[in-house]
Amino acid sequence: MAIILQVTPVLKDKMKKLLFLIIIISTNFIHSQKNPLDRYLTKIEHTDHKAFVKSIFVEDSIFGNRDYLSNRFKVIYNDKDQIKRYIMYGESLSTPFKIVTYDSLKRVEKIEINRKDGNGEKVVQYFKDNLTEPDSIKIFTPDLVEIRKYDNHFEDDLVVRREIIENDTLRLYTLFEYDSNKNLTKELNINTKNGFGVINKLGNSPTKHLNPNDSTLFNYKKVGDTIIVEKERFKGLIVREKTYNDENVDVKIEEQLNKEKNFVFQRWIIIKTKDSTISEHKYYKNKGELESYYNSYTYDDKKVSKWIDPNMMKAGKPEKKSITKIEKEFDRHGNWIKKTFTKNDTITSGISRTIEYYCDEIEQ
Repeated sequence: MAIILQVTPVLKDKMKKLLFLIIIISTNFIHSQKNPLDRYLTKIEHTDHKAFVKSIFVEDSIFGNRDYLSNRFKVIYNDKDQIKRYIMYGESLSTPFKIVTYDSLKRVEKIEINRKDGNGEKVVQYFKDNLTEPDSIKIFTPDLVEIRKYDNHFEDDLVVRREIIENDTLRLYTLFEYDSNKNLTKELNINTKNGFGVINKLGNSPTKHLNPNDSTLFNYKKVGDTIIVEKERFKGLIVREKTYNDENVDVKIEEQLNKEKNFVFQRWIIIKTKDSTISEHKYYKNKGELESYYNSYTYDDKKVSKWIDPNMMKAGKPEKKSITKIEKEFDRHGNWIKKTFTKNDTITSGISRTIEYYCDEIEQ
């Protein structure tokens, strides 16, 4: 999906505050994820459809005064409406930038990444039986030279240890602990003497400072039909996720809490129904006082955005509001093939889709 990012004063302020934290996270990024594939996968959007679809080609475009950005990809389905392949394109449709292949159990089998400089990657997952997690993940160069390997070790079909191996050397391993309901309760990353760190090249001889071991603690609660998961990785920072869903609504709330001061300083709320999506993002001061927010309400024919940044809040100014109209065109099967987004009588973005159907092949 092409993403519009408005760099408002509130975003600038938060970017400065989070810069140090981002640096810390990036140095540990390679081993801090429960799923190593997360860094290679992209959320697939704009593919909602009715049955019998063989493929959907999507072009998601943003229009500006001087710039034109476009994201193009294709999703190929089998006759059971499961994704077989996800293809992302760069400048040329003849040479895909990324190809993700899935098996019949909806698991990622292979990821191929092609870059202009030739430094692409191939990621392959190796499964045993019908387990969701693979036995191993191997990352290769385009010439199939192994770069890195993730080995999983199981107990009762749960991953209890994951090893990162490079050049036949164990760099780091992660231990996983679970409760009696098979919920993850602890994730412990242990750096080896050959592990990851920062190399200081100052002076006569470079020195390497290994990253410290770190852990994430998980706590699960269920209140009625709402599932609450708390994650604590950095000391004093807790991320709390609340989820609820039924046939009519899907609700997700994520809160970032300061454990020491016992207050929520950031909250995201997303509520999805059949006909609308509500998204609310709020920042709070030390005493829980609202500092700023950005909310959006998306319906079938429009998107309404409302926001206040910290400077507006301090000055007591009213919230700003914008309305984007959404127009759709449909094909003969009832699937939309074009969305046009207009603000202040100006087209700001658009999504076009080319859809192939299995039923069209049968009719022919």
